[in-house]
Amino acid sequence: MKNRTLLRTLVLGAVIGIAALQPSFVAAAPDSFSGERVTVPSDKSFDEVTKAVKSLVAKNGMMVMAEVDQGKMLSMTGLNLKATLYVVGNPVVGKQLFEQDHAVGLYVPVRIFVYSDANDKTSVSYDKPSTLLSQFQNPKVNMVAEMLDQKLEGLANMAAH
Repeated sequence: MKNRTLLRTLVLGAVIGIAALQPSFVAAAPDSFSGERVTVPSDKSFDEVTKAVKSLVAKNGMMVMAEVDQGKMLSMTGLNLKATLYVVGNPVVGKQLFEQDHAVGLYVPVRIFVYSDANDKTSVSYDKPSTLLSQFQNPKVNMVAEMLDQKLEGLANMAAH
């Protein structure tokens, strides 16, 4: 019985300690984003844009490594939304970045988000790799990141228009 009481006291103390730290993490979060978000509006339907994104990814020497239908997941909560996140990359390009710093894995492969708003207007959004990866202060990483910026800009504009 003593061991159970001691264990409960330790667990409660740990939870209280973690909770006490939480506000500092929450307060810091808004200032932690160091990227530049690009959103390209489209007159095309959601389905047309998603098909175009998948096709253009392949044509640009990349591959869709993951596709997350966030709209489908959110529909379980009652929210009706068309939204798909694509994780795209090229293993050869990724290797060039990972050889410089393994922490680039936080930002590559890159993410492309296609969604429709309440008025059924579709958009393509992504964070510019150059701003996300600039924190590594590495000329080789910066060079690859700028190339990725150009690829994503072209891809998003072609998919949206």
